[in-house]
Amino acid sequence: MAIGDMKAQMNKEIAALKKKRDAGKITAFKFRQGVRKIKEKYGKSAPSNVSKIMTYISTKSPVDAVRDFAPKLLEISPRSAKAVAAKKKAAAKKKAAEQTARSDRQLIKKAKTAEARKTPREAPKKSPPKKRAAPKFNPSGLKVPAKKKAAAKKQKMFTAINIRTGKPDFNKPKVTAAERLKQEDKYKAYKRIQQAAKSSMKKKKRG
Repeated sequence: MAIGDMKAQMNKEIAALKKKRDAGKITAFKFRQGVRKIKEKYGKSAPSNVSKIMTYISTKSPVDAVRDFAPKLLEISPRSAKAVAAKKKAAAKKKAAEQTARSDRQLIKKAKTAEARKTPREAPKKSPPKKRAAPKFNPSGLKVPAKKKAAAKKQKMFTAINIRTGKPDFNKPKVTAAERLKQEDKYKAYKRIQQAAKSSMKKKKRG
């Protein structure tokens, strides 16, 4: 077979293999393997990276080989760069959630400490009940409007936590300080039960 015919046949086989890869019948790795085998069959095999490095080492110094090949080997692919960016984003989100939970815990702790420090003397003294004045004579016969009660103070709300993991649950509605403390107590109780179960299982295995 003439050299031109061999080259045409080789290109034809490579093109057929490429069609299979584009159709999804073979993977990119299988395609590269197939191309290498076809080139070896027709004596046109391209040297691998390992053989290139070995040639460099045999003809040049190891420093030259590292200088020429290290940048290519250390090059980050676009897929790897996306993975690194996604990992950084997830870490930043986790850090923000932890900071929010930490600030909530500090506020709850302050509220709890202030409540514990209160003594009966600090509690406001109840004033004696006032005697109701006799109704005044109203010649017009119209009803006198009653005095409006003062609006209740708004309570500070906190992020709810998952009683099984102890982590903030942003999907749940916010709760009061008292409710948040109850949730934390439930989480601590659940954790103690888990630890007790694990220790009993270990004892059973040892026995």
